[in-house]
Amino acid sequence: MNKKAKIGYKELSERCKLLEGLMDNIPDVIYFKDKSGKLILVNKAHAQGLGLSPDKVVGKTDFDFFSKDRAKAMAKDDEHVLKTGKPIIDKIERATRPDGIDNYVSTTKIPRFDEKGRVIGLVGITRDITKRMRLEGLSKEKGALEKRMEALQELNRMKSELISVVSHELRVPLAIVKEAVMIIFDGIAGEINDKQKNILTKAKDNIERLKKIIEDLLDMSRIEQGTLKLHYSLVNLNELITNHEDFFKKFAAEKGITLAYDLPKEEVNIFIDATRIMQVLNNLVNNAIKFTEQGGKIRIELKVMETKVRIGVIDTGVGISKEGLSRLFNKFVQVSNVPGADRKGLGLGLSIAKDLVNKHGGEIWAESKPGVGSRFYFTLSRFYTVRALNDKVKNKINGLLAKGITVNLINLLMINYSELKQEVKLGRDDFFAGVREIIGDNLDGFSPAIRKDAQIVMPTSKDAEFSIIIPKAGKDDIAWFSDVLKDKIRQYLTLHVKTKDVFIALGLLTYPGKDKLHIAHDAPEFLHINEMYIGAEMRRYRRFKYNAEIAVINKRTFSARAVDISEGGVCFTSDIQLSTDEKIKIGLPQGRNRNILYLNGRVVWIQKIEEAGTRHKVGIEFAGLSAEDKASLFGILRAVS
Repeated sequence: MNKKAKIGYKELSERCKLLEGLMDNIPDVIYFKDKSGKLILVNKAHAQGLGLSPDKVVGKTDFDFFSKDRAKAMAKDDEHVLKTGKPIIDKIERATRPDGIDNYVSTTKIPRFDEKGRVIGLVGITRDITKRMRLEGLSKEKGALEKRMEALQELNRMKSELISVVSHELRVPLAIVKEAVMIIFDGIAGEINDKQKNILTKAKDNIERLKKIIEDLLDMSRIEQGTLKLHYSLVNLNELITNHEDFFKKFAAEKGITLAYDLPKEEVNIFIDATRIMQVLNNLVNNAIKFTEQGGKIRIELKVMETKVRIGVIDTGVGISKEGLSRLFNKFVQVSNVPGADRKGLGLGLSIAKDLVNKHGGEIWAESKPGVGSRFYFTLSRFYTVRALNDKVKNKINGLLAKGITVNLINLLMINYSELKQEVKLGRDDFFAGVREIIGDNLDGFSPAIRKDAQIVMPTSKDAEFSIIIPKAGKDDIAWFSDVLKDKIRQYLTLHVKTKDVFIALGLLTYPGKDKLHIAHDAPEFLHINEMYIGAEMRRYRRFKYNAEIAVINKRTFSARAVDISEGGVCFTSDIQLSTDEKIKIGLPQGRNRNILYLNGRVVWIQKIEEAGTRHKVGIEFAGLSAEDKASLFGILRAVS
């Protein structure tokens, strides 16, 4: 009997400890009340919410702590539970705590019974659900916003379709009107006098203006609907830029403006939609001429950088205000103060130019000062550049692309060959003959039909670059070919280079690939380009994510957030406006002790981040790095790779 009593007591003691631990540590408010509403037991959370200790709460009622109205509402719920013996489960209400803070709570009240089943009090549990309610509220708001967005998108789609239909319908009658005007203007329908000719000239000019407006509206609707397709071909960018040189110079000369070109001597061959890039350039040059006064100057330049090419149109025109620059590439925006200029278009040209450059995977931006002039720049990716192809080969590639035939173009480039060719044991001709033989042997693995159309282009005298053209082959076959070729050339270089670690196959970039940093949007499915780099400097072409706070020093020092980094440069975001080609110094944190590595660089591209207002993404190219600087930079690259 005594033994059983002791065991029962021990069990009871353990249970009490468990309940005490629960009461003391649970974040929810727990309390016990008698039939009169007095608190007979509360946990720490309840007392702390009142700013008291549990012993100061016991024996009191809700009327001692809460407002009269709030206490009455709580007492009403207590009365319902005590009288009916039925619980109140998860009652959600907005409440004001004793400290004056509003919150949402979920309250459960359960009746307590004695041995005879009579209600002798209640147990209450109250949980703060403010965060949950806010999340639910946000979820409802999100749902409402999504519905509104869907409705707006549908309206925008209908608007784009309407613009497209109307524009298409206008083109035919406009063409008929133009033809009729030209028949009269050319005297086919009979002779006309000078006065009539002047009237028809004005009509002809306005027809051309209307035609341009219709084409802009059509382009805008195609871009918005995602139906604008780019048609890539391999283009000599130098030739493309100078194709309209006579026209632009004549147009500029009529206003007394000097127009000059600054282009590199070597060919810059790149895969682009030539028509669309020319559309971008035409827009920038026409604007420069339009907003530059007599005696002014305009320069069109092409700069080749490590991973991009940059085209610039620089003028000494009227300039653009800071407020105007922030809206410059928006739809239906014209910011010039030149009288009448803002009435000669819809303000779509720069918006369309921006979309076309973005679809090529590039950036476009402007810098300007009122009364000084403007600089417009845009970039294109160099990962489609081929320097060693002659016109015959280019025409062959473009002919295949035009027919929709898959073209696999593999570039194999020894980046630092000019510096390291002394390390090659063989003579130059014998060395490259061996590389060509390896490529030819590897091509034998393809079917006769593919092998027949394949072509190897030998390197230039300046760069050790091979271009291998393989039409019609599938992606898996090309991946096999590239991997085997890379391994065999690595073995070949190990045999024939004096210093064993001079030439190492460091990587393979493939189009289409996973690295979004190097891929142009909307490239055709039948164009595939592999870039295979061999040489110790290849790493400069590869970007690594680099999320660090860095220092930027120009006329003053400011902090910026880095986005990515390579051996060639760094990209960061900043609210501070920088100028293209501006020389700056970059401070990069390195190592555990966060020492700062300072490197010289220059601004090579700028991209406005739309959602952040005045915030920009800036591309910096390092310049004049010493051997010590490079070693420290490699340490940072290794840490983030």
